[in-house]
Amino acid sequence: MKNLIICLSTLIGTIAYSQENCSNFKTGKFQNIENGIIKSKIQRNDSIQTEQYGDKEIKLKIEWINDCSYKLKFLEGNTAFWNSRPKNKPTPNLIVKITQTNGNSYLQQAKFVDEEDFNYKSQITKIE
Repeated sequence: MKNLIICLSTLIGTIAYSQENCSNFKTGKFQNIENGIIKSKIQRNDSIQTEQYGDKEIKLKIEWINDCSYKLKFLEGNTAFWNSRPKNKPTPNLIVKITQTNGNSYLQQAKFVDEEDFNYKSQITKIE
């Protein structure tokens, strides 16, 4: 009986630990850090996310799927962004899952809808 209680306690603790608190990351200013290098600056409100990659800027609609997952739908980009995209190929929606939180940052995993080969992982840090 003691072993059963220990196993159940461990299982409940693991489930509770794996459910991250992501609500702090729904709005604000962020930096996307990949392998220790700032790749982009992000500004997010309740429905729009703007990303700046050097001279490339894109605007995306953000739809929260649940507390720790969201979908990004491409809305527009500046000339530098358009020049970097393949011609006649629409930008697919991106599904992002927050996999771990730690203070003012989180780890994310992103995949394009209908593109199995793409799997992007990075750290996002909230700066405001």
